[in-house]
Amino acid sequence: MGADWESDNCWESQEWRLNHLYWIEVKNGPPIRFRMNWAQREFYRNMWYRNNILKARQLGMSTLISLMILDGCLFRSNWHAGINDKTMAAAQEKLEKIRFAYEALRTPPADGIDHVADAGDRERIAAFSREIYTLTKPGEHHLTATAGKWSTGSTVVIGTALRSMTLQFLHVSELGHVAATAPKKAKEIRDGSLPTVGQGGVIVMESTHEGGKAGLNYEMTKAAMEKVGSKLTPLDFRFFFFSWHGQPDYRVESGETLSLSKELRDYFAELEGRGIVLDEAQKRWYAAQFGIYGYSMRQEFPSTPEEAFETQVEGAIYGLMISSLRAEGRVQQEFTADDDWPLYVSVDIGMSDYSSMWLIQPRGDGMFYVLDCHTVNGKGVEHLVGVIRSWEAIHGQSVRMVFLPHDGARRESDEARYVQKVQRQGLPAIVLQRVRDVWLGIDMTKRVLRKCVFHARCSEPRLVDGISYMAGLNALENYRTAPAGNHGVERPVPLHDNASHASDAFRYFCEAFDAGLVDRNLLQRTVREERGWQVGVARGVPWRR
Repeated sequence: MGADWESDNCWESQEWRLNHLYWIEVKNGPPIRFRMNWAQREFYRNMWYRNNILKARQLGMSTLISLMILDGCLFRSNWHAGINDKTMAAAQEKLEKIRFAYEALRTPPADGIDHVADAGDRERIAAFSREIYTLTKPGEHHLTATAGKWSTGSTVVIGTALRSMTLQFLHVSELGHVAATAPKKAKEIRDGSLPTVGQGGVIVMESTHEGGKAGLNYEMTKAAMEKVGSKLTPLDFRFFFFSWHGQPDYRVESGETLSLSKELRDYFAELEGRGIVLDEAQKRWYAAQFGIYGYSMRQEFPSTPEEAFETQVEGAIYGLMISSLRAEGRVQQEFTADDDWPLYVSVDIGMSDYSSMWLIQPRGDGMFYVLDCHTVNGKGVEHLVGVIRSWEAIHGQSVRMVFLPHDGARRESDEARYVQKVQRQGLPAIVLQRVRDVWLGIDMTKRVLRKCVFHARCSEPRLVDGISYMAGLNALENYRTAPAGNHGVERPVPLHDNASHASDAFRYFCEAFDAGLVDRNLLQRTVREERGWQVGVARGVPWRR
């Protein structure tokens, strides 16, 4: 800032105002005069009408956006902003940032740290700040617990699902968490809150991601990523990604000699293969955080956008096992079916609901090679049989057996049983006996998962009639227990959602294997033999005695 700073129309520049007028509170220290960091500056200078920010934690995006809202209310007339957050308490924290910064215009914090070096410049800025506070204070200004209003006629309102209003600026915070824990609320935000902003207004969605490759936040973020490099309309979202390794503070300069586990060595080598080269201080910081967060580092502090989607949802049943398979390099593999070993298909039936099925080949090395998964909604037997026939053509061999759940024996409207319809199409099919407790089946599934290798196709969403369905591996990752009910009462049952269909279909294969319906010569020791169960088959249905 030079001696002619006032004649350069600094006051008319919002970027200058943001970096010189406002004070913020920080953790473990006195207040400081705000100045944009690298991520905040990159976002501000490239902001679009619609913005989708995927980020690591603690990069200060919500602080920047709160100050932008305050600045808009002070320097624009009849301008209206909203903050939509995961909880009311979280929204109130952002409103408190606005309150603190506004009050500090009049009385800067006595112990505050000021980056403006020249004493004369500091006084000019302070005088202007007091003037702005005075002009917007008399009579018409007030900040309540849920809203703020200034004499400019501009306002800010907060909530968890804003709707039925007209806004020029909307901040949607942590949609990733909302979509993973309350899908209906996420849709309410999409369908009710986003339309409050017209084409000329600005929407900023910023979130760390939760829920893997599923849910509304994933769908919206993926759509924004696919627009990168394209010419955007005012209604298209511009994608921003801010990784942990871009943050200068995320490093440990000194400490013990760096000793990394094989898992972290492989991880850092993988990043180098993508052109992300970390220094020793960054690796030391990441290793220390990994000791705290474990596999959740990919959610909390992603290195790449794709990594952010490889996360575990709260209550995930198989999430940790899938993360272990990823670390061992047993997902997204490329391999072909082996003619020496049979193919099996397991199906979860849905009539007016979803249907899912897996193509799996157990081999003599004791491993289960998972070749493909298909999920669809509103399709009958003919569609699923057609997919199986296409798999047979691709891999050059017939399916040994199709495993159907207990409801495969039910009759359809034409009085034919589902299993009979499959058999009439020339496919061998068997109906499995219902396991008395779903958690027994889940335990069987965990035993099989330890020996699985997943083809890359299992990580790819399936497109049918223009509709994208969740990839099979992501369904297994997102399969979880039902959230707590009223008064926090736990419900120890799997949640029935879009992830449960493919997860049930995979479990049926594991139950069939446990029941001895998979070729007994395939494995040296089977789960059934380990547990000492005897299994028989009566009228084509497995039973235990």
